Amino acid sequence: GLTIGFGGRKLFGWFGGGGRERTAENFESFGYRDGRAMATLAGATEITAGVGLVTGTATPLAAAALIGEMVNAAAVHRREGLWAENGGYEYPLVLATAAACLAWDGPGPLSVDRALGRERTGPAWGLGAVALGVTAGTAVWRLLRDEKH
Repeated sequence: GLTIGFGGRKLFGWFGGGGRERTAENFESFGYRDGRAMATLAGATEITAGVGLVTGTATPLAAAALIGEMVNAAAVHRREGLWAENGGYEYPLVLATAAACLAWDGPGPLSVDRALGRERTGPAWGLGAVALGVTAGTAVWRLLRDEKH
């Protein structure tokens, strides 16, 4: 559910966030060419993935989306090292791991996926979500940033 808030902070300034304009400036400072497009993509991905994971809707795909987003977040913070108190990538790693676990174990009995008979669980779904998320996140990182950063 926190990822919904993260996305809302980026897009709409919810919970004291920067909104799209300040978030766009941040993305540009991280080396992304079009900060506004990245702010929109990141915010929309976080809201959509968060809703999917909270409701258990298309769980492996929602998990992959969050993993891809966290690949970028971790990459941005890689120079600060692992630990969050130093500005590192610890928290994105924790969120990506939690998303992978949800894809592997499934959304549970009160999920939309279960209610529709479309719950997908197990190692193949978990590893598939990781593979898709890492691939998509890496593609965004490589394609939408200036090489000089």
